[in-house]
Amino acid sequence: MPVRTIVSALRTHPEYSKAVAAVLKTPARKPVYKNPNPPLPEPVRLFLDQSGMRPYVHQTQVLEKTRQGQNVVLVTATASGKSLAFTLPVLERLCQDPAATALYLYPMKALAYDQLTFLENLERETAIVFKPAVYDGDTPRSRRSQIRRDSRLILTNPHALHHYLSWHKLWRRFFQNLRFIVVDEAHWYRGVFGAHIAYVLRRLLRILNYYGSHPRIVLASATMADPAEHGRNLTGRNFSVVDTDGSARSTKTYILWDAAAVDKPEQLQAADLFAACVRSGLQTICFAPSRKLAELTAKWAGQKVRGIASYRAGYLPDERRELERQLKDGEIRGVASTNALELGVDIGGLDAAIVSGWPGTVASFRQRVGRAGRAGQDALAVQVFFSNPLDGYLLKNPELIFRAPSEQAVIALDNPEILKAHLKCAAEELPLTAQDERHFGPHYVNTVRALIKEKGVILDTHGWRPGQETHIAKRYVCVGKNVSFRVSLSAFEGAEMRLLYGGKPLETLSFSKACREAHPGAVFLHRGDPYEVKEFHPDRGTVTVERASGELHTQAQVHTAIHPKHVLKTKKLPGIILNVGKAAVSQKTRGYLVKKYDEVVGRRELDNMPSASLNTVAVWFQLQKIPLVGDLEGGLHAAEHALIAVAPLVAMCDRWDVGGVSMARDHDGMPAVYVYDGFPGGAGIAELLFRRFQEWTEKALDLVRECKCKDGCPRCILSPKCGNGNEPLSKAGALRVLEFVVPGRMDVGA
Repeated sequence: MPVRTIVSALRTHPEYSKAVAAVLKTPARKPVYKNPNPPLPEPVRLFLDQSGMRPYVHQTQVLEKTRQGQNVVLVTATASGKSLAFTLPVLERLCQDPAATALYLYPMKALAYDQLTFLENLERETAIVFKPAVYDGDTPRSRRSQIRRDSRLILTNPHALHHYLSWHKLWRRFFQNLRFIVVDEAHWYRGVFGAHIAYVLRRLLRILNYYGSHPRIVLASATMADPAEHGRNLTGRNFSVVDTDGSARSTKTYILWDAAAVDKPEQLQAADLFAACVRSGLQTICFAPSRKLAELTAKWAGQKVRGIASYRAGYLPDERRELERQLKDGEIRGVASTNALELGVDIGGLDAAIVSGWPGTVASFRQRVGRAGRAGQDALAVQVFFSNPLDGYLLKNPELIFRAPSEQAVIALDNPEILKAHLKCAAEELPLTAQDERHFGPHYVNTVRALIKEKGVILDTHGWRPGQETHIAKRYVCVGKNVSFRVSLSAFEGAEMRLLYGGKPLETLSFSKACREAHPGAVFLHRGDPYEVKEFHPDRGTVTVERASGELHTQAQVHTAIHPKHVLKTKKLPGIILNVGKAAVSQKTRGYLVKKYDEVVGRRELDNMPSASLNTVAVWFQLQKIPLVGDLEGGLHAAEHALIAVAPLVAMCDRWDVGGVSMARDHDGMPAVYVYDGFPGGAGIAELLFRRFQEWTEKALDLVRECKCKDGCPRCILSPKCGNGNEPLSKAGALRVLEFVVPGRMDVGA
């Protein structure tokens, strides 16, 4: 068999056998079925019988709980039949009630169109008329009124829904009869983005309450810690959990690949693996950590074997759908992708999945390797661990990947700026009243007071509506657009910088990102092509670039300063003070490294770069007693790196979502380490690290202690994102600092 063949070839390869750290196998599993009682309506039952399908136990459990009037969050593995699980109760209601409607939400347009095909087939086979339709920015205007009038099942995405809510009167028929809201890939909604979606859903539920509609909500998700809490944070409603997976499972072989064991660039190793799998007859997907590397991986592998393509965000919709069709039909034998194909777009039954670099969370890992073996065949999954602390730690502790529960998805509901923005949107949809606290939570009253003070909302005879300045902007800046068009769900950045190539806009960046990635002399990558930054004009909001050549890239060296503004919570532990609170972070790019692959080939200094500011939330500890550390500054800095490296194991985040600062003397004159959310207003990560401080620090200590290097390496304390060039660092110092701060690990009087 091809899987066995490729595993054997890698184990005996003269060079790459050194990288095969472990080969694991999960056995095949038989399905567990359960028939609904009472039975499904006859048209649905006949469809299942004619298709040779019986409901899995988890599919029937979702049906039973929704029949009882419960909201349900379904957490089972990929390819376990989640779509049918949430569609069976919807079909039952649509069959029983000719006026009933349902709303399906997907994080990406491609998922909605993929699901539309499935639903259209269901309508044909069951003869239940519900006219499924996608309604989003790509829907022709000539069809929109017809869909609102006739369709009983509409698929869309939160970005589109966000804009449509102010026109809810056009949706009266659909909203008055809404019986189900389905939110697929619910784990995708976390951090700042998750907070935006949470408030969009609260705005929707508020409008539905106005129309007298109280639908059941079904969330479908990859596995995560405490899914009921995630559902409650996302919607403000209580949920029952269905996590018994009754689906069949094929045998899957996992290879844990240690890229540090081979003297070759990591992504080139991934490209070689990719080509070898395709050559062996395995239809393969290779996940790359960036857009550029997806393009390069496809290029490098394509030089060795035919039938390989790349896939990522930025392609036109028609291009993406054609690639999806070619994958499903087998015309393409291998695809290098970013996380754009992590979610459940139907691309057929792939045989192998390669994940180059740890994807950030256990949930994301499981989603990616779940792309292989969906057709019931034996499958191969390769996790390529790069040379960084988190990858190294997980390579040594694979039980955290395979046996530990997935991370908790954090939603930044405490971010006041996000709540303000959505309350302005809500005020335009329906006047705000005191009763709306039940929809928007405990921060509602104080946030409305702040908006009143800022004249963001004004009182009329019905309640609080958007302020006058909003209407001025509406009339003179964005004619015909509602408040929601000035609220982005993807980010909450202030000023933007435009990248100009040949005098024409190439793309836009936030100011802070431009300072890091588009400073003078930087090599900026756009759609895989390199551009060199020639001029940086923050006063004009422009960056001028020219085409570049070669394989060089740049890495900014950034000086970061942090100033606590308001302590929210404090804990006094033996020898330390632990805090979480609001903080101001300033970053200034003071130079950059010129690199070829991982090798530094040059250093440059920068003068007169502006500072980028960030108001966020941080967690920090201060040492009341100084442990026996020879190099205190290096020890604190190395401990900071280790803490950032393992943060994704505690909070569902990526290491790039947080930043850190360490100092021998902070504003109180004490040695301290700060870790902050890399999002304006915070993303909820710092608060979670504060609550789980012992688990967090223990994992950091284990990371440093278990590394076999003598003085520190990329697998323990060196960081690829360090703005100070990984100087100074002390592994011995980090051990002493972490031993000192981990509760119960060390006598503070030592």
